[in-house]
Amino acid sequence: MASGTFTVVELNAKHGFALLRPEEGGDALPTALYPDSEAGGPSLQQLRVGDRVQGLRRGRTVSEVAWVHKAPVPYAEVERMGELLALLERWSLHLPFEAVALAEHHWRDSREHPLEDALLTQLPTFLDRGGTHPYEDAGLLERLVAATRPHLPELAVHPVAGKAAFRVAPDAVEVEAPRASREAPGPTFAPLLAAVNARLEAHGAPVRWLAVGTDWVLAPPALVGVLARFGVLGAR
Repeated sequence: MASGTFTVVELNAKHGFALLRPEEGGDALPTALYPDSEAGGPSLQQLRVGDRVQGLRRGRTVSEVAWVHKAPVPYAEVERMGELLALLERWSLHLPFEAVALAEHHWRDSREHPLEDALLTQLPTFLDRGGTHPYEDAGLLERLVAATRPHLPELAVHPVAGKAAFRVAPDAVEVEAPRASREAPGPTFAPLLAAVNARLEAHGAPVRWLAVGTDWVLAPPALVGVLARFGVLGAR
């Protein structure tokens, strides 16, 4: 084994490795796309082309990689995050982040998502953020109603005894709850949220329960459209 300094010259995200060119010359060598962190385990951020790193050569690979100098985030990414923060301000979503830091997270496919986490403290979500499965979540309907009632004061939702359905008031309409898999339970609740959304629309409310990833948030449709356009909340 020998330590050395390298420059990242190529990424292969599909197979999870980067190619490092030794600064003293020679063939490029592979290493993990997410290097080891000082705390142990993989880093939260991935390598990018242009990074300078140190590492140990082990045969034809490099391990124990640590950054010497990170390539700067492209200015276009910083501008993009600055635009997003400005747009969020229009919905009174004041987030304590600098555009450069957010751009770094997105550009390096960080396993931390500070912007998403901050938004989810300000936007009501349908599923329990603590991780309780919706089929076992005793507070699911109560949270749904509590979040929606500022816009629909008379809303009430209850399960129908002996049936896979919910009763939605006013009007006591029964809404089916189709069987779905435990791994993807969303279809069970989609008709219920559609029924609630129809009431929100009829009352002229500015918000809807809208799908983001595997969850729903209560928010203005234009806001969720902006979040989708910028790759926030949901598939990136």
